[in-house]
Amino acid sequence: MNKIFTFLIMLLSIHLSAQFYEITYETQVQTHYTTKGLKWFEEWEDDPKDRQELIELNKNPPKEVFEFLYSDHLSKTSYIQKVRNSQNDQTFFITKTPIGIFGTTNDYANKEFLYNMDVYGKNYLVKGDLIELDIKETGNKKEILNLPVIEATAKVNNIDFIIWYTTAIPYHFSPDIYYTKKGFILEMHYKKSDDESEIINSWVATNKKEIKKSSKINLSTKGTLINSNQVDAIWDEANNKRNEMFNNDEIDKK
Repeated sequence: MNKIFTFLIMLLSIHLSAQFYEITYETQVQTHYTTKGLKWFEEWEDDPKDRQELIELNKNPPKEVFEFLYSDHLSKTSYIQKVRNSQNDQTFFITKTPIGIFGTTNDYANKEFLYNMDVYGKNYLVKGDLIELDIKETGNKKEILNLPVIEATAKVNNIDFIIWYTTAIPYHFSPDIYYTKKGFILEMHYKKSDDESEIINSWVATNKKEIKKSSKINLSTKGTLINSNQVDAIWDEANNKRNEMFNNDEIDKK
């Protein structure tokens, strides 16, 4: 009888600890250009003043905001569109976020992510693999949104990570495609470099609101299914076709 009572207490404890939150994250994608990258800007933008303003905006762009919801094995990161009042933002800056601009759904049971992508009116459903981080704890601790978090580092290929995760939320979820089975990521910074630039992606949880039950999240099925490693090639092909059409129209006008 005592064993049954103890088991029921354990089940109740697990149920009570499985809080669900609606979490707001701020993101920022900072790009610092190498000499080669700056050379590309010189070829692309003739006006030195406009070129320098664009470079500075990419170094420290406006922060973007995402809403994060989750259920027992799914999470959804959704972009919150902001109205910009700055003329500079409208003229020189293109919104940049770490993942699909309209948000990504992570399926932790199948270790996959999905997001919809519109390429000049053609709809795609992008699918890829979630990436588990092999983390090393630094020993540093702090609080984010009144929750205790632990700092850890990781490396995936040429990408360096610093994350802060909590075990107070009993899920190993993340607003990005990178996650750890150690806990729930509330802050993440990762840096990748090539011969043209160094790009730093950041996620920082800024608000949480407890909700009574898990969110209802549906996996999208709309659009032509493609793998995430095809995205760049599809955009390159579409942009090349548009540029070709534009150039032909200019020739016809002459």
